[in-house]
Amino acid sequence: MFNSKVLFIGHDANRAGAQYLLLHLLTYLKQAGVQTSLLLTGDGPLRPEYERVTTVYTGFVHPHNPSIGTRILRRLQTGNRQKPASPVTVLPAGLLDTLRAQQFDLIFSNTIANGSVLRTLQPLGIPFVSYVHELQTSIGIYTHPADLQFQLSFCRHFLCGSGAVQDNLINNHKVDRRKTTVLNSIVRAETLTNALANVDRLSVRKRLGIPPDAVVVGGCGNAEWRKGVDLFALVAQQVLSKNNALARPEVHFIWVGVPQASEEYQHLTYDLARMGLTDRVHLIEPGGDYLNYVACFDLFTLTSREDPYPLVMLEAGLNYNPVLTFQGSGGSADYVGHDTGCLIPYADVSAMATVLDRLINDPFERRELGEVFYQRAMAHDTSVLAPRLLSILSTFINHQPVSHGYR
Repeated sequence: MFNSKVLFIGHDANRAGAQYLLLHLLTYLKQAGVQTSLLLTGDGPLRPEYERVTTVYTGFVHPHNPSIGTRILRRLQTGNRQKPASPVTVLPAGLLDTLRAQQFDLIFSNTIANGSVLRTLQPLGIPFVSYVHELQTSIGIYTHPADLQFQLSFCRHFLCGSGAVQDNLINNHKVDRRKTTVLNSIVRAETLTNALANVDRLSVRKRLGIPPDAVVVGGCGNAEWRKGVDLFALVAQQVLSKNNALARPEVHFIWVGVPQASEEYQHLTYDLARMGLTDRVHLIEPGGDYLNYVACFDLFTLTSREDPYPLVMLEAGLNYNPVLTFQGSGGSADYVGHDTGCLIPYADVSAMATVLDRLINDPFERRELGEVFYQRAMAHDTSVLAPRLLSILSTFINHQPVSHGYR
């Protein structure tokens, strides 16, 4: 029995992979009787769901701290220029005393981007662990050097979302391997499979103009360079050119996560119009119930250039979808494996199109591979991984105040 109290820290409550993973974990811990609280440094639509399973504290103030989107834009515009001083995270009046009174045994940071918050909580003297979902590009965007160094110096242990995340911490940030443990993404499999099963697939397809018997290839993620949505469009172009020429089953592509107000949407629609694919490649806004679209997928492509271990690939697996990904792009290769034939040379859109074309036209192989990926996704269920997590956390519980000696 795990009898300690844990304070979790989440960077916001938006509908994205790390946030959903945290929700899955907190839901399991509530059912297991573990005492938790959650400190959110930003708000979002998942907050009510968090509040159903734990006590939520919010209200951080970040003076002169731009939004994540602004920070990404500035980094792209300024290249490798030195970052300004780390913005100070300010706790609302009395919150530090409120947290101190709770007598937490451990702080669990759900991202490596929480360095400023962890420094602010330093007076509590509580040891902390970090669950790292980021690879090198994201670490460069979302962290400040001083905040990152604080975590590298004083974090008791790093849980790593994949082997690629672990290797990056060890090789690029000199973290001792003994301070790291790989713990892949956690899902509530029963909840997700029930949600997928209850989707009216025909209705969703009809709304998008997709025939009931068409083969649907899916993609999902924020419309950014790292996620490779541009590569997804190029894969679609190659597959659909072969498909049309050979009069094979009709194929449609869906990407979930492209805001219509974004510059990326304008770029994609520009390209798709000139490729003649506007009616075959569907760009869906982020937010809402994206599982409605995942339920319509027959195949899933992860065209990311860099991705630690995305939750949506497991959700696609629970939908019995074969998952194709690029080798060398992060942790997804651990899940896809060399045995499936779905691990594609990095950014080789022609190779990915060739594998997709074969699977589109072989429903029997699709079903066989779909069962393989379903079983692999089920191995990520909270009932399997959460007890292992609690065992790891129990090792780092320390009831005595910790003096970091850090300024």
